[in-house]
Amino acid sequence: MRFMFERRRRAMAACMLALGLTSTSKLHADGLSVRAESLRLEVGGFTDDPGSSGAGLLRGAVSAKGGSGDLEYALGMRFDVLTQFGGRDFNRARGDYTENYLRWRGDDLRLTIGTQNIMWGRVDEISPIDRMSRADLTRAVLDKLPERRRAVPALRAEHFGEDYKLDAVLLPAFDDAVMPHRDSVWHPVDVRRGRIFGIGTFPALVGVRVREADNDSSGGGGLRFTREADGMDYGLSIQRVRQSQPYYKLMGGTLQAVHPYSTTVGAEFETERGGATWRMEAAWTSDVPLTTRRFGYRTAPGYDVVIGAELFPGDGETRLTLQLAAHRVMTDEAVLDRTEVYALTGEIEHPFALGRWRADLRFVAGLGTRDFYLNPRLTYTGIDQHEIFVAAHLFSGAEQTLGGFYERNDSVSVGWQASF
Repeated sequence: MRFMFERRRRAMAACMLALGLTSTSKLHADGLSVRAESLRLEVGGFTDDPGSSGAGLLRGAVSAKGGSGDLEYALGMRFDVLTQFGGRDFNRARGDYTENYLRWRGDDLRLTIGTQNIMWGRVDEISPIDRMSRADLTRAVLDKLPERRRAVPALRAEHFGEDYKLDAVLLPAFDDAVMPHRDSVWHPVDVRRGRIFGIGTFPALVGVRVREADNDSSGGGGLRFTREADGMDYGLSIQRVRQSQPYYKLMGGTLQAVHPYSTTVGAEFETERGGATWRMEAAWTSDVPLTTRRFGYRTAPGYDVVIGAELFPGDGETRLTLQLAAHRVMTDEAVLDRTEVYALTGEIEHPFALGRWRADLRFVAGLGTRDFYLNPRLTYTGIDQHEIFVAAHLFSGAEQTLGGFYERNDSVSVGWQASF
């Protein structure tokens, strides 16, 4: 706990230094607004896992924004209270930064210093270009992608042309993903059963020590060019970054989390044709981490392609999103990781009863390898700015897949959330 707090403290100190703030300095600005951003309460029960009977969540965020002339600033923080009850109990409360920045706006230039949300890419759920953001893995895939991403310490320059944008980002302080509690059923390493997400089950891993990385270096940086052309938008990007999600390698009886640098070259495309919005992302990555069959650590180049469509069937209010995703790692060495992954992902959203109710279904279905995740949800939206919902999360699949790793974590939950 002390080590985790120290890393967060160092990241916050770097952000405050970038903002030029100290304990005695103040910002004087007109039009200051302070408000609660969101509040969420959720409780649910597991239907299959004998190790835990249920879990709860309380989450909220507050922010303050203001500015004068060409300068503006934002201050914000969030809190998360997570609990798991049953055979593997834990309670954890933690705070984190959201957007805390100082920004200057010119006619065609915007400079931002501080923690900020940076999500490059266009597709939903699986974005191979989204390498800058900090992942929130506390509940695996239970939340939608924007809710699974957090702010990062960054220096950012955005140049706006007549029909294009040039975006340059530097990450001066690396902050890794927000991880689940070690006893959480959503942790990617299960030392009780000797399992690692994406690799499988090995008896030799039962009870091994898991050690998080000590990250005192920078996070890297990147450059992105996007352009709006006639009937289509496209973009190109290059990034040299450390991805926040950890990869675990075995070192002398310890599973050590690592965050290797990799170069990612990406392309993106978006257009409207045939009554649908089509989106595509493709990316080549120089160093994808792998584990050999002798538990050696390697990296190899890989590429990802995602093609998706968003449409409203029959010009109605039902929204349908479908995506085909492919991932391949170029290696001739025998490894424990999956070197080829193909999947169909999507979401169906249907409002009814004069917009007072909404039915949703998110899903992931593996192609070629059995892998299923289903997330049906029914939401009452009849109260302004409030939602009351009941949801289920169902998993099934082969051992190395998402559905297979979490197949004992089927759950049903009820909750309330408000956005202000």
